[in-house]
Order: sequence, then C-alpha cells, then structure tokens
Amino acid sequence: MEQNVEIKKPVPNPRDMAAGEIVVNVQKTDENGVTIKLWPDVSAVRNHMNDLVSLVPCDTYSVRHYTCGRYMYCAIALDDATRDAPCPAAYRVHSDSATNESDGSFLAAAAAWGIGAGVFDLPPLRIPSSKVHIVPQGKPGTNIIERYVMDDTLTLDDITYNDDGSVASLRVCKRDGSVITWQAS
Repeated sequence: MEQNVEIKKPVPNPRDMAAGEIVVNVQKTDENGVTIKLWPDVSAVRNHMNDLVSLVPCDTYSVRHYTCGRYMYCAIALDDATRDAPCPAAYRVHSDSATNESDGSFLAAAAAWGIGAGVFDLPPLRIPSSKVHIVPQGKPGTNIIERYVMDDTLTLDDITYNDDGSVASLRVCKRDGSVITWQAS
C-alpha cells in the first residue's frame, strides 16, 4: 500500500538572516588589513518583519521615524508593543547620510525585535593583509602614501547561528573565490 507522507521543511527562524541578506561593509583599510562590519540588508529585514507578523497574533507592523536631539530614531510597533532605537554611529553603507540614518535606525529597531539581531550585534571584524590584497595609494607626484585601499571584493558566502541567535561562524568569499572563515570564540 502506498502512503503519501508530507515532508515538512523546518520553518526558518525569522530573526536569522541568510548570507545573501547581509551586506559586507568595509569600514577601515590600512597597511595591516581591513576592518569589516556586517549589516542586515534593509529590504530583507522588511521581509523578515512580514514573516514575524505572520507568526504572532497581529495583522501588521508600523514604522515611524523621529529625531531626538541630533539623532534619528525608528520605532517599530507590533500591535500595542513598540521597540525603538537610534541609528548606530558606525552605519555608513550609503553615500547619502539621510538614507544611512533612516535605514540604520530601522535595522536597530528591528534588531530590538530580534530580526537580524545576531548580525547587528556582531562587532567589526579585522581581516589581516595576509588574507586580502591591500594597495597603497600615493599622493600624485610624490613618494607619500595618502591611503590604502583593498583591491578585493568581499561577499558573505555562509553564516551559521547559535541557538540564542548569535553568530557562530562566517565564510567571507573574495572575488577570486577563496574563502576567509571566522569562528566565534
């Protein structure tokens, strides 16, 4: 006798971001390497917020931005509960500062709900120059080095999480296909 068995895929935790939903932001480059910070992608976080709404007993969520002093905050409400947060100072993903403040505060408020919190809370990571290609940029007509630039493109290839939602490990891929791994201690 033939039986139809429905195989259910595990429902992904809406707080966890997939590798393709994370932006690798180079914050600092010097002769010794680069410092990167990983940020959840804003549109992916909006999708995860929609997934969260489908799991809790409410119809929708609302988003409100406001300023307090010199800082932009975002408040995200699910029914009667609201979580708000300011834009983190290190969030500089876009060339437009207003977009940075709006998106950064949205990500911070979503992280307060747990969406992307593991990635959001991850500190900046240092990659030594032995693992990425660093090129000195000289001042024209002189032997003076003005700055250093990374001559590589970094993307996130894989990410794993601990049970508490914190990041357990990362695989950062370079343009040539080689991989840099990071493991939480």
